[in-house]
Amino acid sequence: MMGVIEANPINVLLYEVREMKKRLDEVEKELLKLNAKLVEEEAGESLEEIEALEEEALKNGTCWEELKKELEL
Repeated sequence: MMGVIEANPINVLLYEVREMKKRLDEVEKELLKLNAKLVEEEAGESLEEIEALEEEALKNGTCWEELKKELEL
């Protein structure tokens, strides 16, 4: 007898979507880091300031571009 969660197509797709979301979240974090480095170079901001802004954007779900505009970077 199969377990409670069977490998039906919907469950397989749900699993794949969850895994894809995890990978996209990781890619988003890396892109934010790269963007922060570019902003740092352009604005002369310290790495600590940029990392703090990056963390704030990730925690709040704020778009980096919106946050950058708010802070006038």
